[in-house]
Amino acid sequence: MHIGFLRAASLIIVFFLLSVLLPACKQTPEPIKIGLAINLSGRGGMAGEHIRDGALLAVREVNEGGGINGRPLILLVRDDENNKDQIKKVDQSLINEGVAAIVGHSYSANTITAYPLVNSQDTLLITGYTATNKLSGQDDLFLRTSVDCTLYGQKAAELFNRRQVKSLAVIMDMVNPGFALDYVQYLKEYFAGTVTEVRFTSKDDEDWPRIIGEVLAAGPDMVFSLAEASMTGVAAQKLRKAGYNGPLAASIWAQDPTLLDFGGKAVDNMSIITFIPEENSRPAYLTFAERLQSEFKEKANARSARSYELIMILADALKRCTVINARELKKQLLAKKYETLLGEVKFDQYGDVVRTIYEVVVSDGHFRTKGVI
Repeated sequence: MHIGFLRAASLIIVFFLLSVLLPACKQTPEPIKIGLAINLSGRGGMAGEHIRDGALLAVREVNEGGGINGRPLILLVRDDENNKDQIKKVDQSLINEGVAAIVGHSYSANTITAYPLVNSQDTLLITGYTATNKLSGQDDLFLRTSVDCTLYGQKAAELFNRRQVKSLAVIMDMVNPGFALDYVQYLKEYFAGTVTEVRFTSKDDEDWPRIIGEVLAAGPDMVFSLAEASMTGVAAQKLRKAGYNGPLAASIWAQDPTLLDFGGKAVDNMSIITFIPEENSRPAYLTFAERLQSEFKEKANARSARSYELIMILADALKRCTVINARELKKQLLAKKYETLLGEVKFDQYGDVVRTIYEVVVSDGHFRTKGVI
């Protein structure tokens, strides 16, 4: 009887200890890491902040919805400083951290720099900002939600031909040659008039008298800027001050609030060729814009919307992966069509996309969608 009592007491103690210790031994699900490598402190770094905030909001929403099949999603943000050595350094650090993918970079030139390193180490590189054709049509581990310069050049030429522009001066910032050179190549292929190239490098060559002088000497019907938002705004101010009163146009690179800050009245009526429409009335976009304003004190724009869209697409594909690696993630990204806050996204076999191109016009300090090109 005494022995039986001791056995029963021992069992009770064992069950008690198990009930206390087992929950403590329960493991927290291993997080899935993705990297965001963008320019946050070099020229144009303010645009990088918009990219970062859109991505952070998307990750927050993914985790609120249960993460990736119960595993939390973590965003590791790195500043590439718009510098070649730093680009390689931060991407290698993210690879060493074991990220499932690197989202980057915010310039075509920077993505071209990152591409050999990331691709050689079986890591997926995906961006919503790179348009260079140098990475198009390749069976690799690079994907993008942005269109390439073939379509941009064609649509820009179509718009200018329709406006009966006969001569065009293109201001080209060679800090991003993979974008500027590819864009002009395809623009010339489809444009019926003459093109004068005015090149400069914003990192070390802001000789505005020379730049503006070359533009005016060409006597163009229109001036087209292939430079980031702040430089495009400054160029517009300089041109207006020098007496140029003709039409201005710019690429998606300038579709950022800093264009309005730097350009002021000089950029009024400027046309922007882009795949990001303004005044988006999709419910998903309106919800995104409201939450971004509430939590980040920031108005939604083309930069933040693209990074939010990209993270949401990545999360969808990650949830369908049987294992988390670059090849499986690419397979799942290519496997379906995505309806996003910015419209439809469908990757081709190479991870490239074709999207609708719009003309957005600056009007009284706001971006307005004029229509489809």
